[in-house]
Amino acid sequence: MKAHIERTRAHLGDLGVLADKTEKAERAILARAEQRLVEVSVQIERARPGVESAGDAGQQRYLDLITERATLHTVIAKAQKALDRKSTRLN
Repeated sequence: MKAHIERTRAHLGDLGVLADKTEKAERAILARAEQRLVEVSVQIERARPGVESAGDAGQQRYLDLITERATLHTVIAKAQKALDRKSTRLN
């Protein structure tokens, strides 16, 4: 019985380490996505004037930036939700 308890404790410890690593990764993802969102927003604002008269490549680049911005918003929301769930479980 004692060996079973020790194995269970070891597994719980491993799970705790994994949870900490996951939270750190989630925070890193969130920070990088927020940083990239600022960069993309600046590029969108620079490209916006005259985008209608720009060539196909210029218009495509603008659309790619808009798509990336939407993706970043999704990534940020998911990371925040994951971190909020973790903090809710701890309280």
